[in-house]
Amino acid sequence: MKKLALAPAVAIAITGLAASPVIAAPEAPASATQQPAAPSALKAQAGSTSTQADEATVELSTETVSQTDFGNAEKGVDIVGAGLQADHDYEITVAPTGGQNVEELTTTATTDADGGFSHKVYGVDDPAFVGTYSVVVNDSADSNISFQMTFEVTAGDSDEPEAPEVDPKVSLNADKFTESEFAKDGIKVTGEGFTPNSKVTVVGGNATSPFATKEVEADDEGKISATLKFEGDEPLPAGDYSVWGVDQESETNSPAQDFVITEDETEEPTAPVEEAKLTVSPESITPADFVKEDKGVTLAVENCEPGEDVRFLVNPKGESSVTAFDKTVQADDEGKANVSVYGTSASNASAYVGEYDVTVTCGDDELTGDFSVEEDPNAGGGDEDGNGGNEDGDNGDAGNGGDLPRTGTELTGLVGGAGLLLIGGVAVAMTMRRKKVAKDPAEI
Repeated sequence: MKKLALAPAVAIAITGLAASPVIAAPEAPASATQQPAAPSALKAQAGSTSTQADEATVELSTETVSQTDFGNAEKGVDIVGAGLQADHDYEITVAPTGGQNVEELTTTATTDADGGFSHKVYGVDDPAFVGTYSVVVNDSADSNISFQMTFEVTAGDSDEPEAPEVDPKVSLNADKFTESEFAKDGIKVTGEGFTPNSKVTVVGGNATSPFATKEVEADDEGKISATLKFEGDEPLPAGDYSVWGVDQESETNSPAQDFVITEDETEEPTAPVEEAKLTVSPESITPADFVKEDKGVTLAVENCEPGEDVRFLVNPKGESSVTAFDKTVQADDEGKANVSVYGTSASNASAYVGEYDVTVTCGDDELTGDFSVEEDPNAGGGDEDGNGGNEDGDNGDAGNGGDLPRTGTELTGLVGGAGLLLIGGVAVAMTMRRKKVAKDPAEI
């Protein structure tokens, strides 16, 4: 809008929906002396509004405005009405109340289809406008409908906050990384205190040289964020590093933030766990050999957990007068354990003829096997010396069941002091055996 300046008076310009024409103050007679200074002029212009309300309101955009902003046609003070009668005229009067030499302003605002209007009041950047003002908005058709408000123009510059002092700082998401972690994700950097909307260079490096730089732009609050990565063919070597930011506008560096990269830990490969294994040797034996302490049947397991309990259980199949064998021993430091099973009734070896099931429990593993005591077709009866009775010449335990002794309670596989016996290609330790007298026809 073109301003009209008349000396010594100041023109009043009112523009808007129902703007009044420019009015110039009457000139004083040429002969007049000591004429008073002409009052300053308020100005108004209409704006658009999209405000809707359930009830009639008229409000000011601010109650305090600086002299500089009040003299700016893009700022000034907005008078905004909402919820009023649609397409209706309202009279606006703005008058100085603090003794300032400013003319009263009167203009008319017409509401839109939603009952809203917006008018801006402003002056010029001049100390003459400093002071308080009243604003009265009246319904042009009903004097009982009126809205009153006040605002103040203060001396000085713009009310906008001053730009914050540049005091850049950066922070890191962590202060320690392994080589592989840094190679994968890099380091995340955030910062504050930089010049708003300015360029910032984020630098990562050590005492000798940078490993990465990245240019970012600070936001309206002077904050930044960036991720730095090393783009070399090999991972960034282990060592001490730092990150800092450079404010390009003020040429100010932030304090450096330190972090360290460590070497990746190497893990020794672990050998796969082998499954527990049971060996029954021999799987077939004659009664004459089964009742010999230095023969019998050896049950051996390996790949158990060292020191864990290993249970050996031997049961005759079918109907038999032979009592089951049940013994628990501990696996040695190599996870091995063994027992020997033999018959104690040498004078009645044929009582052991039959088949036997073997079950060994090793931790969560249950191992099974079997062996048989089979009649020797070449045997002539009697004991190994050809006698049919015991040492006293009688029949001894003839017709009774045999005993399977519980042996090897103190010895496990390959224990020092025990002889080594190779049976079926499997090395097992011989166990000490202890005879005991049968208490009933068949006992283990």
